[in-house]
Formats: sequence, structure tokens, C-alpha cells
Amino acid sequence: MVKAAILEGVEKLSVTDYPVPEVEANGILLRMELCGVCGTDMHMYGGKMALPFPVIPGHEFVGIVEEIGEKAKGYEARGQPLGVGDRVAVVPGTNRFCGDCYGCRFMPHKPTLCTNRKVLGVNMTSAEAPHLLGGWTEKVYVDAEHFWVYKVPDEVPPEVAVLSEPMAVSSRAFERAVAPGLPTYGEGFRVGGSVVVQGAGAIGLLAVATAELAGAGTIINVDMVDERLRMAERLGAEHVIDMRQHRSAEERVAEVNRLTGGLGADVVIECVGVPAAVPEGIDMTRRGGKFVEVGHYTNPGTVPINPHTICFKDMDILGSWAYPPTQFATCLDLMKLSIDRLPLHEIVTHRFKVGDAQKAMDNVLARCGIKSAIQG
Repeated sequence: MVKAAILEGVEKLSVTDYPVPEVEANGILLRMELCGVCGTDMHMYGGKMALPFPVIPGHEFVGIVEEIGEKAKGYEARGQPLGVGDRVAVVPGTNRFCGDCYGCRFMPHKPTLCTNRKVLGVNMTSAEAPHLLGGWTEKVYVDAEHFWVYKVPDEVPPEVAVLSEPMAVSSRAFERAVAPGLPTYGEGFRVGGSVVVQGAGAIGLLAVATAELAGAGTIINVDMVDERLRMAERLGAEHVIDMRQHRSAEERVAEVNRLTGGLGADVVIECVGVPAAVPEGIDMTRRGGKFVEVGHYTNPGTVPINPHTICFKDMDILGSWAYPPTQFATCLDLMKLSIDRLPLHEIVTHRFKVGDAQKAMDNVLARCGIKSAIQG
């Protein structure tokens, strides 16, 4: 039997046992090493998403291959052979899309816009075999024909590899400001450019790390938690703006302007998920710059924005919704590059056993530490 934490309903988290599933030819059974607890899990728990209960939460997981079907041995995303003992990270969103919705038909280059998309640990029920379709469990079952599986480089430990999914979110948001861009005219991100990241949760910190690894010049992070601000500095932020010292939006915008020679930032990435951060981030963006919105995965309400600011600045406002499955390749390469440069391994600050999933959720709801994870 396999122990799993299941979400039975809104704020109803329990622990149960499921039988070990039979591994099909295209299947992989993973021994789960670590699975991140995400803001999405918090929204699921709080009833802000429609779910097919019961669901095993957890879409940010890394694990070791325990059993593998014959077909699945050839399904590694970059063409490497897969076998028992390999450490892998799994793109939780399926690579098989419905083909019928508007997104699939007219925007196939943006697979995350499929309205019928299935995601491990989010909207796949555990009611039926193989049951283990989320990361808050001791073992995870993956249909490698339908979900991209990446072998983790030997240099990347599990406490870093577990960040593949959130780093995919962050790096894709950052790349929204890269292309299309005209570096000759100072548009889009460019090497040496200035970047503001609003928020220093896991997504914000990984956006800071991505900017550092991509060759940004001045990196500025905005937050109000000492532990997170210190980590932002260690990951590459040249400046941090403490919201307890710069209490108003006007003060924070003025500080960004001061740090960027009176211009504002080339790129601002909003990772907070608080509506008031959006107009503030727009004000922090220089004329001709780019503002990227990635923090609002659910709907917390609206906020007034002055349209004249957008027009006057001749700026781009870009949304970022998840990532393509190829983004994991970018993240794993960045992680390998960062091993001797950035302390990504310190982002996970709290670990909990599967049986203590409620404690993990309570820890996230209390905003303790930086990143919590379930440990298999």
C-alpha cells in the first residue's frame, strides 16, 4: 500500500492508503523524493478552483524511477534512455490536448490555453486506478506517453530539481519580456538591462535567479519579509526594497526610479498575486519597457489602472500563463549552470512527511519560511 494525502473537499485534507498500481507499458512508478507546496495547492484547499474530488495535490515533484514499462523507457523528453534508478522531473500538464477548443485549433503554439487541459496534482481525480496522480504521496504514477518526463542532470540534487515547475513559471514569465524585443532600440530584456521583481516567494525568487543567470544588470526585488529579502540578495538582487521602510506605492516607485537613473526598470515582473501590485508595477516600468503579469493565477478581484500611463509610456503589458513543456529543459539547464553560483537549494525551507500534509498546508497558509515541501 502507498500512503497519500488527499483533498476530499474544500479544506478537507486527509491521509489514506492506495494499492501499488500495476505499471503499464507506457507507465512509470516513481518513488517521490520531494514535492513542493504551491500557491495553487493553497487555492485548491481554499475552494477557489473547481476540482474532481478526491484529488491528491502536488504538481511540483521530483522522484526516482522504481518501475518502468517497456515503452516508457523511450519517452524521456530529450531522447535519453530511461531506467530504474533515474531521477526525473515531470511536466504536470498533459501533452495531449483536446484539439477541439479555440486555443487548440487557432493557437497550437500555446498549449496551456487548452480549456480541457489535465494537470497532475490539480484536476485529476484519485478515485480510480492508478490513483497516484499527484505528488503528495509516497509514490507517483506517470503515464509517460501523455506527460513529458525529464531526466535530471547528475549535478542537480533533488532539493533543486523540485523547483523545476515553479522555475518553469518564472523563467517563462521572464522570457515574455525577451521576445519579441529590439535590443538596438532598448526594447525588451537585454544583457545588462534592469529588472524589478515584485515579490520574493518561490516564484519571485526564481525570477530573480533567472534574471541573474540571463545576464541582467540591475536587479531589484520588492518584499517585506527579512528571510526572503536576504535570499533575493543571495540569488542576484543588487537592491532590495523593504515595504516596511518604503510603506507607500509612491515611495517604492520613487526608489525604483532612483536606482535606475530616473528612468524606471526595463522589465518589471509581478509575482505577488495582490491586485494593488499591478498598477504599482506599471508605474515602476520605464517608458518603452515591459511589464509581465504572472502572479494572478486565481481571481482575487480588480484594481484601478490609469490607461494614460500605459499609452504615455508606450509600454508592453504581457500576461504569462504557465509554460510550454519545453520550459523544463530550460530550467534544468539553468539549474546545472547555477550549482556553483546560486544557493537554489536553500529555497526549500520546510519539509513534511506525507502524513503531515495538513501541517504543511498550515505552514503555507501562515506564510512561514520560503518554500515548503512534502517529503516521500
